[in-house]
Amino acid sequence: MTGRRAAADGAQPGRLARGARGADRYERSARFWLRAYPRRWRDLHGDEALAVLLDLAPEPDAGAAPRGIGAREAWGLVRAGWALRWREHPPLGRWLLYRWFDLRLPARYWWWVADDIHGALYPWRVTLGSVGTALAVFYGWPVLGHALFSYDVTRPDLWMGALWCAAALVSGFLFRRSHVDRAWRKHVLDGNIPVDTPDRRRAAGG
Repeated sequence: MTGRRAAADGAQPGRLARGARGADRYERSARFWLRAYPRRWRDLHGDEALAVLLDLAPEPDAGAAPRGIGAREAWGLVRAGWALRWREHPPLGRWLLYRWFDLRLPARYWWWVADDIHGALYPWRVTLGSVGTALAVFYGWPVLGHALFSYDVTRPDLWMGALWCAAALVSGFLFRRSHVDRAWRKHVLDGNIPVDTPDRRRAAGG
């Protein structure tokens, strides 16, 4: 960003203001696309990556509207960030057991679990997983029982499934803080890995 500021020295006030607005928009755009990386990576390397992006930023055109990161650079950040997320992600089978049945993952995935619990949407992911499991049992078991054992099992009424979903969503909202605290104790084993505990106000949506 030093090159951009140096070029702006001695410029007219209007042009200087446009350059400042362009730099601010470029920085906001860079921060947005860097969110493709895991939060833990951003905490460790986010400032350094942002500084590199700002140093490589093109000079703003005179009279042109401020611009953010270009499509090619944004795609590169998204691709690299999600590639890192995918490398740390547990395999599908273990992930389903963790998400649907709250089973603990092996130690090699604890960093991923910590990032998952740190996420602002973690309580809702847990709630939706519980809802999906309940609906699969309610409406899948009658079909499976009839196909395998010729059981004549009556499916629950649709209103029962809707009521269960509503109750699960309300409980997920009311007890979202306790979901985060309980998951942290169980899956991260009371902080056996050196990460900060989840922010209680952010987990509660405050």
